[in-house]
Amino acid sequence: MVIKADRDDRLDRILAQARGTTPSDDLVARVLADAARVQEDAAAQVQPSAAPTAPRGRRFRPAWVSAIGGWGGVSGVTLAGVVGLVIGFAMPDTIDVLSGGQIWSLSGGGGVTPDLSSLAWEEGGDV
Repeated sequence: MVIKADRDDRLDRILAQARGTTPSDDLVARVLADAARVQEDAAAQVQPSAAPTAPRGRRFRPAWVSAIGGWGGVSGVTLAGVVGLVIGFAMPDTIDVLSGGQIWSLSGGGGVTPDLSSLAWEEGGDV
C-alpha cells in the first residue's frame, strides 16, 4: 500500500504542477499539425466507392435483411416459422392441452384442425 500511495502522491504533484501552466505555442502547433495529418491519412484511406448498380428487385433485400438483424436474424425467423408449422401440424391436440384448452374454446368448439384423413396415402392409389 505504501508504494501505491507514493505513486498517487507523485501523480498528484505532477498534475498540480501541470494545472498551473499553459502549453507553449510550439506544442499546440505540433499537436494540431499531427491531428491534421492523421485526419488527412484517414480521409485518403476511406474513399467513397461508386455504389454498384443492382437490378430494381434486388435493392430492397439488403434493407430488410439488415432490419431483421442480418442473415443470422433471417435464419432465426425462418427456423421459428418452420418449427411452428411442424408443431402445429404434427401435434395440435398436444398444444391445445398445453394451452389449457384455450385453442378449443377460442375456435368455438370446432376443433383445432380440419379433417386431414383424406390426404393420407392409400394402398395402390393416389393421394
